[in-house]
Amino acid sequence: MDLLSDDEKKLPQVSNILPLLKRGIGVHHSGLLPILKEVIEILFQEGLIKCLFATETFSIGLNMPAKTVVFTNVRKFDGDKFRWLSSGEYIQMSGRAGRRGIDQRGICILMVDEKMEPSTAKMMLKGSADFLNSAFHLSYNMLLNQLRCEDGDPEKLLRHSFYQFQADRALPDLEKQVKELTRERDSIVIEEEDSLKDYFNLLQQYRSLKKDVHDIVFAPKYCLPYLQPGRLVSLLYASNDKRPSFFTHEPVTWGIIVNFQKINNLNEAADKRPEDSQYTVDVLTRCMVAKESETKKSIKIVHLKEQGEPLVVSVPLSQIVSLSVVRLYIPKDLVPLEARENMLKVLSEVYSRFLKDGIPLLDPEEDMKVQSNSYRKAVRRIEALDRLFEKHEIRNSPLIQQNLQVFHDKLELSAKIKLVKKSMRSSTALAFKDELKARKRVLRRLGYINSEDVVMVKGQVACEISSADELILTELMFSGSFKDISIEEMVALLSCFVWQEKLQDAPKPREELELLFSQLQETARRVANVQLDCKVQMDIDSFVNSFRSDVMEAVYAWAKGSKFFEIMELSSVFEGSLIRAIRRLEEILQQLTFAAKAIGETELEEKFQEAVKKIKRDIVFAASLYL
Repeated sequence: MDLLSDDEKKLPQVSNILPLLKRGIGVHHSGLLPILKEVIEILFQEGLIKCLFATETFSIGLNMPAKTVVFTNVRKFDGDKFRWLSSGEYIQMSGRAGRRGIDQRGICILMVDEKMEPSTAKMMLKGSADFLNSAFHLSYNMLLNQLRCEDGDPEKLLRHSFYQFQADRALPDLEKQVKELTRERDSIVIEEEDSLKDYFNLLQQYRSLKKDVHDIVFAPKYCLPYLQPGRLVSLLYASNDKRPSFFTHEPVTWGIIVNFQKINNLNEAADKRPEDSQYTVDVLTRCMVAKESETKKSIKIVHLKEQGEPLVVSVPLSQIVSLSVVRLYIPKDLVPLEARENMLKVLSEVYSRFLKDGIPLLDPEEDMKVQSNSYRKAVRRIEALDRLFEKHEIRNSPLIQQNLQVFHDKLELSAKIKLVKKSMRSSTALAFKDELKARKRVLRRLGYINSEDVVMVKGQVACEISSADELILTELMFSGSFKDISIEEMVALLSCFVWQEKLQDAPKPREELELLFSQLQETARRVANVQLDCKVQMDIDSFVNSFRSDVMEAVYAWAKGSKFFEIMELSSVFEGSLIRAIRRLEEILQQLTFAAKAIGETELEEKFQEAVKKIKRDIVFAASLYL
């Protein structure tokens, strides 16, 4: 560390970590200065660091054994959400405990600071290692380099990729699965199968029409005026019998409407009409309450005659089967248990009184004034289906329910076979074949290759760029964006290609840099639209927003000759993250130098070389201690 300049020794990281290191305490993460990281790694290997706080990346080091490994938490943030540690992560990190040839055993301490299900713990501690899956993806650079070679063949490359190998390897299992499912399906023999199939199709049509009628009747414009407090409603509820029933309707119970309310959707327009909005209905009915955990309870609607508590629950309109003519008077305060229980007693008495003919219902046309041609057509078709059911030859068969169930199982097996065969077809087809065609279309449209797949001048430039988006950089180069700006501004613009992290309070770059960034975004949007037109799957906004201006100001100052501690004051990023970005920036500049040389642009070539000289200095490019 003595080799650092006096200014660099004053960096907060150096001044804060050195005293800790002298006491045998270390910290290791990706935001550290590279030279500090290497010092900590070497000290740890020598056994001079007694306690190290590190991220999981450290556990991948080959020669980083410890006596004891401590997990301070059982969850980790993966960039999107907090999740449990996977078994692969646990195996890798806990495997550091115990130094070969020094310790007889290693100690691993897992600090469980929240409730964990036994299955989660078992998966974490005894699960299998993470699967090694191919992350192969097509890039324009790879495609152009293949086309440039005399005997290059992109399809051959794809065919021999590890991704294709994994897809092909799944074929024998899929074929075996098809054979087993086909054998199981063919073993099911049903008497009068053709008649049963016809009857089954009629039932499917009947259910579909019933749903259509329900959706029309319970559209908000028709049903809202009748959702008054006290009206009796029939509701669907989850039965314990999970197998589908083909004659009896789905299980229905009764409840009393207390209120209804509009669902507030954040994305919904404020001026949306009431009839186009969605609603839930608060209904008093009997429910079963089960305790899932200390803080969570599950509430399930049950039949009036079953055991349970009287509760007011919110149900969607789709769960309501019918509205009754009957309305009961309900007290203003339903908070006391006694008041709710009394209301359900009254409801049970009404239910018992109308047990023979059923509780009278509102007529959709006469009472609710449903005026819809679709409704009338659906009702007429239901009546026609009812007549067909009455005349059907197997209507009165004693085993019809069981036969329909068996036929349903047979249909499900056929659907599974179809799905597996579809997976087989996608496996045997060449992976990325459609994407390869789409990306070739993009290259032709933008002038990188001609109709005979011969690489043009633009393509020669893109062939040299592999560390950033080759299309955007080539487009900027050919539009003259790099010629008309200073070296410092050019370096600042290129920093948008290497910075991936999201900063909450990133400072806005100065006006001239903001203008350059806008040009970059326009180019990115234009190229993204071309790709989308050529059937390359992508989200245009996500692609454009992937270029970030967060460190433009800091990189501009570095290219101007500022000291490292000065540019750290301009940005709130970790020192190690910024150094990593500037090193990647130097790599892109080197590639752009070769690209300019390939097409004879000597002026641009010199400009890129000068940019490399301006940024390649001091602590950012300090030599590695391992070399």
